[in-house]
Amino acid sequence: MIMNNSKNEIENKVFSAQESWANYIVEIGKLRSDTKRITVLVKQFIEELYAFKITKVLFKPTKAKVIPFRRTIEEFISYFIASNNVCPEDKGFALEPWKSVKFENYDITYNEKNVLAVGNYFFENESGHKIKVEYTFGYIIDETGKLKINLHHSSIPFV
Repeated sequence: MIMNNSKNEIENKVFSAQESWANYIVEIGKLRSDTKRITVLVKQFIEELYAFKITKVLFKPTKAKVIPFRRTIEEFISYFIASNNVCPEDKGFALEPWKSVKFENYDITYNEKNVLAVGNYFFENESGHKIKVEYTFGYIIDETGKLKINLHHSSIPFV
């Protein structure tokens, strides 16, 4: 139960989950030319960080227009590495490759079963180009006490 954790413990779990997410995105991009290894890595990324084994997971990817919402593992794989032709518009967001991903939390809130974090994250590619993206991540706690993502919404800021 989240309720038994202090505010600092919850925030540290969120920071750790965000760091893991960012590290996976960078590592996936480094393997972009190794189809076999990248598929294994993206499946590991999804299994380790997302709550598919616990509950329904909702996803609104940053760069998705035709199929703007995703809920299956296959749709997640399509968005991140575009290897399975599930969503034809996908180009493989994680294949950029990204040199770094930095989270800037606006705020974190929680109750006994859920944690929400909202803010901006900044993606920097190997050329040094940076993209600011707004996000909301919802987390639930698994049986080991680790946060798992059950809501992932990303969007480019309104201009």
